[in-house]
Amino acid sequence: MSEHLSGQAIGQTCTSWCHSCRRFTIHRVDRVAVGSHAGKPGPCLDPGHAPKPEVTKQQQRRRIEQRRREMNPLLFGHHL
Repeated sequence: MSEHLSGQAIGQTCTSWCHSCRRFTIHRVDRVAVGSHAGKPGPCLDPGHAPKPEVTKQQQRRRIEQRRREMNPLLFGHHL
């Protein structure tokens, strides 16, 4: 079950377990729901915490390959 904090803690920081870092780190306290007076640990604020990529590596490779085909479609043997 997740940890709930008082409404006064919203916007402050707290120490909580980070599943990505696999250790206790500093987290921002976010509001549980709109109109709620309870807070919960939000995103990890550790500078060493790697942000999630916006696209997966597979999507990134597909986009690069698509750009190559658009620049010179006959060079890679793909005919449009």
